[in-house]
Formats: sequence, C-alpha cells, structure tokens
Amino acid sequence: MQRSHLDNLVDRAERIGVIGSPSSTSEIALDIMASAADKKLVGELALFRYSQDGLAHYALGQITEVRLRNVWHEDPTMRSLIRHRGPIDTVSGRQDTHLGEMTISAVFSAQGSSYRPSILGTVPATGTPIHLVDDSILYELLSPYRDQLFYLGRVYGSKPLLPLWFKHFDTGPQGAGEAYHLGIFGKTGSGKSVLAKMILLAYARHPKMALLVIDPQGEFAKEARGEVAPGAFRLPMRQVLEGLRKPVIVYGVRDLVLDRWICLNRFS
Repeated sequence: MQRSHLDNLVDRAERIGVIGSPSSTSEIALDIMASAADKKLVGELALFRYSQDGLAHYALGQITEVRLRNVWHEDPTMRSLIRHRGPIDTVSGRQDTHLGEMTISAVFSAQGSSYRPSILGTVPATGTPIHLVDDSILYELLSPYRDQLFYLGRVYGSKPLLPLWFKHFDTGPQGAGEAYHLGIFGKTGSGKSVLAKMILLAYARHPKMALLVIDPQGEFAKEARGEVAPGAFRLPMRQVLEGLRKPVIVYGVRDLVLDRWICLNRFS
C-alpha cells in the first residue's frame, strides 16, 4: 500500500511518546520517551495514526498534563532513606518515568486523497507512536478546507498556527445554516478586544454578512477609521475591511439621541 504525503510528514515529525494504559476514547495516556522528558509538553498539539473500520485515521489533541513516577521513591523505606541521605544514585532520576494525558479535539479519516471529519470510536493499541504537530501536517490534513480556514494566531502553548472555521449564518457553501453565539471572557489586559476584532474580520470575509458593533469605548470605531486605538497590539482593521470591500459607517451617541417628540395619529 502506497504511503500518503501526510504519512511521510508524520514520520518526519518529532516522536515524543507512545499510547499507554489505561486510555479511553476521551483521554489518552502517554508514556513519554526519555528524549522528550525535558521538553515543554503541556499545551503542545500532538497526533497519532490508527486504523478504524479499515480506514487510516489521524487523531489530533492537546497534551493537558505530565506526571512523574518513580516506584522506588514511593516505597516507605526508600523515602526514609532519601529523607536522611538525599538522592540515591542508582534510583533517583534513573528510575523516573514520565506519564502524560492527551485530550482528543479532532479526528480525520483518509478517504482517497482527501480527509474527512470522523470520531475516535476505538482506542488504539498501546505503543502507538505519538508525534508533535507542525504547520505542514495541519496544512495537509486540512487541505480540503483551505479556502474556509481563518487563523487566529497560534495554538495556545504551542507553535502551530490555529486554524478555525467562521461560517456565515446562511445556507450554502461555507454556511452554518443558522446563527450562533460566541462569548469571550477574561481579565483586563488578557486580549479580549484583540480576539473580538480578529473574529469580526473573520466574519467580514463573507460578502453577504453585515456586522453591527456596539462600542461604548470607541475602540473598534477608531481602528475602523484608521485611527490609533488603545493597546500595544495593532490590527490594520481599516485596510482589511477596505480590501474586503466592506463599507464602514460609524454613528456616535449624539446621532442616536431622540431629541424631539413626533406624534403620529394613526386614526387621522
């Protein structure tokens, strides 16, 4: 069987461990290799290949936890000895094992030369290699959806760019078929406004989609007019909106004040 381009990319990616036990379809246990034990792994995007229903599958997920175990250090006698003498050369460090947890976020199945969304319907065998994900792997895996993707920076705690879908609310190509809500929460200075602006630009790509922004502080209005808004991070909102041929209309509070009474007599 001829190997795919994605398989070649995965083979070249850094291997950090293998699937351990116990694992489930919601959380995968990792036995971390010694070569990766000193790396920052929490937050990293990882991938493993497995077979399901006769098709090659690729599961993406994020490493959420890393634990250290040394069964000799857990023995009460050894603990007492270490307490008085400190590290033991033949035990401390040498018998350490690093275990991790990986939460699955997306699964794709290989169907011909394309990749389709799937689910983790079984648990792969122990020893299944787990690799770190890079941009080339994501680019190939999401190749059928390249014209629909929008990148909101990088995966938190990792290096690959974060691909997301922001579909318009109508039916048809790139449509969600209904309206839905998003919430952005965080403390002051955590980047809520910047994220909101980036999401706004993601939706602005759709020609039929209009956007209404209620902006009490005027931050969005300033950037839409090309002015300098508060904050260290600058987004060229005006240039992007002009490039998307989105007309921008800004109304101030004075434009919305009802300053007179108009009486309409429906029965006259």
